[in-house]
Amino acid sequence: MVSLTEFFSYFDAGVYERSSDIPKSLLEILLDNKEDTLGLLDRGRDWAMEPLALLQPHSYEALLDCESPLLLGMSYVPQHFPDDQPAGLETLAFDSNGRMVEVRPCFRGDSYERGNDCFGTLLALPDGLAKSWLWRTEGWRIPGEPYGGLFVNRRLVTHPSFGWLHADRFLDSLGKGWRRKFLPKLVEMFPDCLVPAKSEYDKNHYMFRCFLDTRPANVFAPTGDQFFVISTRRDQVVYHVHEGDFANLRVLHDPVDAIDRYSAHTLRNLPGEFDFSSWSEPYRG
Repeated sequence: MVSLTEFFSYFDAGVYERSSDIPKSLLEILLDNKEDTLGLLDRGRDWAMEPLALLQPHSYEALLDCESPLLLGMSYVPQHFPDDQPAGLETLAFDSNGRMVEVRPCFRGDSYERGNDCFGTLLALPDGLAKSWLWRTEGWRIPGEPYGGLFVNRRLVTHPSFGWLHADRFLDSLGKGWRRKFLPKLVEMFPDCLVPAKSEYDKNHYMFRCFLDTRPANVFAPTGDQFFVISTRRDQVVYHVHEGDFANLRVLHDPVDAIDRYSAHTLRNLPGEFDFSSWSEPYRG
């Protein structure tokens, strides 16, 4: 968990609410990036969360409770040679009940709203999730540090380009031996989730992918709840794993409502783990 105080103290090049407040040297760094960081900053948190109003109403109400605006934190990163212009680290985030919530910008002009479905991958996710959380952003998360790795997907719905772990990598996150124990069984159950390596320099890809992991950042153990789709399919079935129990795979019968209520619980920082049992049922093949 990162507080807003920690967020402010980490970014030594400043924290900004509007692009007009950003010094020219930092603006140049941001304008060189392909991500629409400045566009998202100026449109603000309300614009980013607007698509949730109808599709994720409980989450939307929880976000309305947040008084913090969307903020951009920046740090300089020196380059290898003295004459190089410094690069920057930047994070867009707001405060939600004492915790920092990060929002990732899309590439300029390249959002789902503008037609980019990530090569069809977003079509594997129920519309109520893809066209809300990911309609105008490239994902949301509650990070464990002010600036974290791109591929750490924790606590909220994130984007396939950055946070959807493939089955083999997710199983590795549970500990030694989990991949060997459960990956063959997953391929047996869902043969089309395996995309074989095309050459000796390639590797197998397992398209049973985790789009939401309720474990806090930096927790690597079979705990919490994880939700998967088979990203080569368009059936929008959401598979549920509770506390690492791949031997008893489950599905959500109303994933849009379940994840909406879970996300509202998480955004409000309510005590205890959210109970998915009212929406979860055994997978029967």
